Formats: sequence, C-alpha cells, structure tokens
Amino acid sequence: MNSMRRFLCLVLAIAAIVPVLGGCGVGTTQQENNRQISRVADYDARMMVDDLALFFQTRRPLRASKWIID
Repeated sequence: MNSMRRFLCLVLAIAAIVPVLGGCGVGTTQQENNRQISRVADYDARMMVDDLALFFQTRRPLRASKWIID
C-alpha cells in the first residue's frame, strides 16, 4: 500500500510539472500562443528603442510607461 501511494504521488507530481517544463500553454489555443509571442516581441522592440535612446543620449521622447496598454 505504501509503495502504491508513493507511485501515485510521483505520477501526480510529474503530471503537474511536465506542462510547466514543456512550455506549452495549458488551456490556450495556438492562436492565443502566437498572439502572446508577437505581443512580447513588440514590447521588447519598443523597450530596445528606448534603451538605445538612453544609451546614446538622444533627445527623442521616451515612450516608457509603468502602465502596459494592450
């Protein structure tokens, strides 16, 4: 009985950890995953422009904001 309990705990732990390690979106469609990836790439591109503006001391206005508008 004790070995069966350990086996079930191991199976439950694997079932809980594998989706997280696999990087798959649990409960999301492929379109939602693609939209999230493109949104993150857009945010990174906008932040890169602001970072370069600060690094090179250009006088362009920053678009940085603590509020994320989606």
